[in-house]
Amino acid sequence: MEFNFDLGIDDQAQFVRETRQFNVGDLLRKAVRKYGDRTAIAEPGREVTYRELNERVNGLTNALLDRGCAPEAATVAVLAENRGEVAEVMYAGAKGGWLVPALNWRLNREELVHCVDLVEPDILIVSEQYRDKLAWLDADAESDPEYVFLDDPDDDELDYEDLVAAGATTEPLPDRRIDPEQGLVVLNTSGTTGLPKAVVISHRCWLARAYKNIIDFGLEEHDDQLIWPPMFHMISADFIPTIATLGGTYYPMDSFDVERVYDILTSEGSPIAWMVLLPGVVEQFLDYAEEHDIGRDDIRELRNIGALVDLVDPKKVERVTKKFDMPFKNSYGATENDNALSGGHDVPVGVRPGQEEYRKVESSFIDMKLIDEDWNDIDGNHGELAVRGPSVCSGYIKNPEANREDFNNGWFRTGDIFRRHDDGTYSFLNRRKYLIKSGGENIYPAELEEVLISHELVEDAITVRVPDEKWGEVPRAVVSTNHPEDLEKDELMALLRDRLAGYKLPHYIDIVAPGELPRSATGKLVREDIEEWELDDEERVREV
Repeated sequence: MEFNFDLGIDDQAQFVRETRQFNVGDLLRKAVRKYGDRTAIAEPGREVTYRELNERVNGLTNALLDRGCAPEAATVAVLAENRGEVAEVMYAGAKGGWLVPALNWRLNREELVHCVDLVEPDILIVSEQYRDKLAWLDADAESDPEYVFLDDPDDDELDYEDLVAAGATTEPLPDRRIDPEQGLVVLNTSGTTGLPKAVVISHRCWLARAYKNIIDFGLEEHDDQLIWPPMFHMISADFIPTIATLGGTYYPMDSFDVERVYDILTSEGSPIAWMVLLPGVVEQFLDYAEEHDIGRDDIRELRNIGALVDLVDPKKVERVTKKFDMPFKNSYGATENDNALSGGHDVPVGVRPGQEEYRKVESSFIDMKLIDEDWNDIDGNHGELAVRGPSVCSGYIKNPEANREDFNNGWFRTGDIFRRHDDGTYSFLNRRKYLIKSGGENIYPAELEEVLISHELVEDAITVRVPDEKWGEVPRAVVSTNHPEDLEKDELMALLRDRLAGYKLPHYIDIVAPGELPRSATGKLVREDIEEWELDDEERVREV
C-alpha cells in the first residue's frame, strides 16, 4: 500500500499528487492577487508592478510556446548581467515547465561551452554585454540553441521585447498543472575539481528556500531585497521567490556599485531583507559610509547584514556591527542546499569574532548529520556535514558519478567538515577534499587562517598545500596587508606557535597586497589559483 490511509477512490495516488501541487507559477499568480499594484522589480529607468510582471511573463511564455518550446520538455537558458529580464525568464520557465539555466558569464571558454552542452538549450537569451561569448558556442558547442537578444538586436535577430509583445497576456497552459518536482532553475557549481556541475533546483526546492529565508532571516511582508551578487548565484536567485512571497521589491544591479547601493539604502522604502556583504566588498561598503558620514539612522531598516563570517576579517566584522549597530550574519550554505546553517547565533555588535562567535545553528526545513568518508554516521562531534530536506536540490544534470558520490538515500554530503558542540551549534573547519596531509597528520587550513587574520595588520589570510620531499605536503600561508613594511613573518610565526601545534605551522609565508589575492564571483578567495603561484624558497620560514 502506497499510503497509510484509504480514500476509497480508484486513483488515490493521482488524487494526492493533485492536492499537494503549488508551483512557482502559482506563486506569481498569487502575488498578483495580493500585491498587484506594488513594485515587483526596480532598476534604473524601469519599475514593474507584479501585475505588469505577470503580463510580461505570460507574453514571453506564450510566445515561446508558439515557437515550439514544448511544455515540461524545453530548456530556455539566459546569459546576462543582473537585470529584471532574468527574473522574467525564470518565471516563464515556471509557467511553461521549462528548465532555465542561469549561465555563469565569468566562466572561461571551455567551462561555458561545457555548461551549455550539459543543458542543451532550445533557446538562449543573451544580453549585449555577453554577445561576444556566442562565438565560443558557435565554434565549440555541440548544442545549437536559437538566440534571443535582450539589447539592440540586428534586423535578422530575434528580439526579446518583440517576443514579450507578441505573446498573449492570458495565462499559458490553463489546463495543465506543472508538477512542483519538475526542474526549474539550473545553477552551476564548480565543486573542488573538474568542470562545473549543473545543479537542478525544482519548484519545490525554490519555494522551500523562500520560506526558509523568511523564517530564519526574520523577514516580514513587503520587505525588499537589494541584489548585487550575480543572479546565477544561489543568494540572488533564491531571493526571487522569497520577495514574491512577501510582495516586496527586487532591486537587481550589475555588480557591487557602492553608490547605487547607498542610493537604494538611503531612499524611502520598506526594510531590506538582507544586506549581503561578501568578503570582497565589506571594505568598500564601510569606506563609503564613513566618507559620506552615513550611519544607521540615515538608511532604511535592515533585517540582516553581512554574510560568510568565517571568511571575513574579524576587524571588519567588528567595524560593520559598530557602524550599523547590528549583528553580523553568520551564514553558511551551498548551491545544492541553500543556507543550511543560518538561523540565530549572529556575531553581536562590537564583538571581534573568535571561535565562540563563529558557531552556527541549524536552519529550518533541513535535517543534518555528521558522516565519515563512507557515509557512516559519526558517533563523535567531528565529521562531514550531510543534509536532507525540501530545500535540497534534485541532483546534477548528466553527472552520474557525482550523483552517486554526493547523494545517498536522500542525503547530500556538503563536502565541508564541521565540529558539533554540546549545545547543538556547529563550527566550520574546512573542505573535506582540501586537507593538508603532512607526514600523515591532517591539517585544516581554517585553523591557521583564523590565527593569522587576528593580527591587526592582516586583511586576509589563506593557506594552501605545497609539495615537500620529506613530509609529502606542507602548509603555505599567504596573507594580505596594507602595511607590508610593518608586518614581520617572525611575528606571524610567533602568533601561530602560541595557538597551534608545531606540526601545523606553515613552512612558507607570503605577504602580498590585498588586490593580489584572486577571488571568485562571490568574493571567496580561490585556493586553487594560489596553489599555482610559483614557490620561492626565500618565503620559507622553517625547515623540519
